[in-house]
Amino acid sequence: MKRASFILVGLLVLTVLIPVSGLARQKTDLIFLSNGDRVTGEIKQLDRGILQVKTDNIGTLNIEWEDVDSLNSVYQFRVESAFGQKYFGALFLHRDGTMEVIQSGRAETLHYQLVVAITPLEASFWQRLDGSISIGFSYTKANSLAQMNSDLNIRYRTPLRQLVLDASNIATSQSNEATQKREDISLTYNRLFPGRWFLTTGAGAQGNDELGLDLRLNYSAGAGLNLIRSNHNEMVSAAGLSVNREWSKNNNGGYNLEAFLSLEHSVFRYDYPKTDITAQVTVYPNLTTWGRVRSEIDISFSREIVKDLTLVFTFYDSFDNQPLGANAEKNDYGLVTSLGWTF
Repeated sequence: MKRASFILVGLLVLTVLIPVSGLARQKTDLIFLSNGDRVTGEIKQLDRGILQVKTDNIGTLNIEWEDVDSLNSVYQFRVESAFGQKYFGALFLHRDGTMEVIQSGRAETLHYQLVVAITPLEASFWQRLDGSISIGFSYTKANSLAQMNSDLNIRYRTPLRQLVLDASNIATSQSNEATQKREDISLTYNRLFPGRWFLTTGAGAQGNDELGLDLRLNYSAGAGLNLIRSNHNEMVSAAGLSVNREWSKNNNGGYNLEAFLSLEHSVFRYDYPKTDITAQVTVYPNLTTWGRVRSEIDISFSREIVKDLTLVFTFYDSFDNQPLGANAEKNDYGLVTSLGWTF
């Protein structure tokens, strides 16, 4: 199987994401800000501390949740708390900080500081879709070293499900040297439950010349827990089992059963300029070849330059204490810089 198939897999995934149009509604939601201003429009979502409101005259506004004094909407929403509870109904946020979510005459009450997500129940396909794409390139004349990197992340969420597509590629070329590539694509499906728990399953493909890996196909399944979720901080852990099939140029590898344990922590600030720091660590103890351990570390720092355009710094480290290639390295690590766009 050639690595070009990575791109084909990504295209096939995108073809199934067919947009579904949502019905437009009147922009009658009222939002009162702590500075005394009033905004009339349509609440699109609250996510990562930003309340997005679409208006008729001044476009779509991004309002920091801490700046909202009160609001009300008679339309139906899904509201999520920091503890994982989910509420459904119309919204009434009072000036004393209490929010009522009312459905069929029954009101659920929580403090606004515990509210971490608001999504319209009639949200369209595009409202449920968000992500980022980044591209970087560097060249050094002294040793004719060129490097190009790209990264794609797409997330689609419904009240009970989440679908995540990740794809990354780093290609390094130098005169009189073979091009070195590091490629990774994965599709993850999460089934969400009341509270902080969720089930996760995923499939993916990897290649890494530095580690002597031509191709690894894998499938994983397990359970996850939202350890922390607020408007500025998220921490998620997951554990389970993974089955993979490996190939290298000089070694057919074979099938492996691995356990996996991952931890991801994100910190984000939205007072200008927007800043987002994410660190993810995943460890794979091999249950087929006892003593073999792999790990993946990714740390990214993004800073907004202008609206939705970011400067991204990413550190990565791939480790395998028993790589397939006879002369392969055990570690592949690097620091890349790129320009990104969020949507």
